[in-house]
Amino acid sequence: MDSYKSYFKFQESAFSVAPDHKFFFFSHSAAEALNHVRYGIYESLGFTLIRGEPGTGKTMLLRYFLSKSGEDLLTTHISDPRLSGKELLLAVLASLGMSRFPDDDLTERKLVQQLYDRLLSAHRQSKKVVIFLDEAQGLDFESLEGLRLLSNLETNNQKLIQIVLFGQTELEEKLQERRLRQLDQRILVRYHLLPLEPEEIQPYIQHQLTVAKIDSCVEFDLQSINKIYEISGGLPRMVNVLCERAMMSAFVENTRKINVGNILEGWESLNGIKILERTRV
Repeated sequence: MDSYKSYFKFQESAFSVAPDHKFFFFSHSAAEALNHVRYGIYESLGFTLIRGEPGTGKTMLLRYFLSKSGEDLLTTHISDPRLSGKELLLAVLASLGMSRFPDDDLTERKLVQQLYDRLLSAHRQSKKVVIFLDEAQGLDFESLEGLRLLSNLETNNQKLIQIVLFGQTELEEKLQERRLRQLDQRILVRYHLLPLEPEEIQPYIQHQLTVAKIDSCVEFDLQSINKIYEISGGLPRMVNVLCERAMMSAFVENTRKINVGNILEGWESLNGIKILERTRV
């Protein structure tokens, strides 16, 4: 693998599936999603929902936003949707500087009161408290209802806590359940994150290569770009996987010019099948 990295002059992998925010790409849909998140938070609307299919880059978008957030935001990032109501309260309080509690203060009622006091203090300092929940489709009814109750913490004219949900499309289906009607009605900002458009594939790939500081002689030809979109449907995660496999194929062939044959070979390696139509360009 070291020879593979040195061959392409990697400083780091350009096509990792790990959501490293410095590789965030401003596709049209990702930019729109960011605008919706900002709007929901800074207008103090309570709930914002960003939904999308697996692999569209929801976690990447979340981490990019967190990396750019200023001192006016006090943020909590919850990546495990299985937290109980009390665990969620403790996580938010910890982000606000409270990590030690007397044993008799650990009832949920007392934790909510302490949270309210902290939220008021943040409000007086013109700071917004924001909870970001990733993989929110995994939240059960009790957790979702707990979030709704947290959103009741407010002044006479403003919500004291902003909640941003990132989840797969099943979350929207879950919110249609009758027992979650009140929560569904409170989500005033919603956006569906879409895959990359066909014309965004080439700029996306070039962006990844540039950020990773890979030698400029690496080149994906037009047919390979078109095949990547055809196979991936524009899902950034799948684009990354295909590009990584295609570059490995090119390395074996001792070339830095990626063609459609390399893409198909990479696709074969992922699926354990032989594609008979493969051609070399």
